Amino acid sequence: MSRVEVAVEKVKRLDEDQAEALLEWLQLRENPKALREQLDREIEKGLDQLKQGKKIPAAQVHQELRERSQERRAG
Repeated sequence: MSRVEVAVEKVKRLDEDQAEALLEWLQLRENPKALREQLDREIEKGLDQLKQGKKIPAAQVHQELRERSQERRAG
């Protein structure tokens, strides 16, 4: 099975929220300016949360990043 066929099969198994997120990512990827604007909004949101005292312990952030990285590598 080719890489494209594998990818198509994976996309078929996505639930509605995952499919919407994938479509949004693809649209943003085609438009670098929109992607940058989206990233800027996310950064602003995070900074606002920090200013409001909504913090996540560093150990938790590192653990989540490690888990996500492992999931990506596992495919």
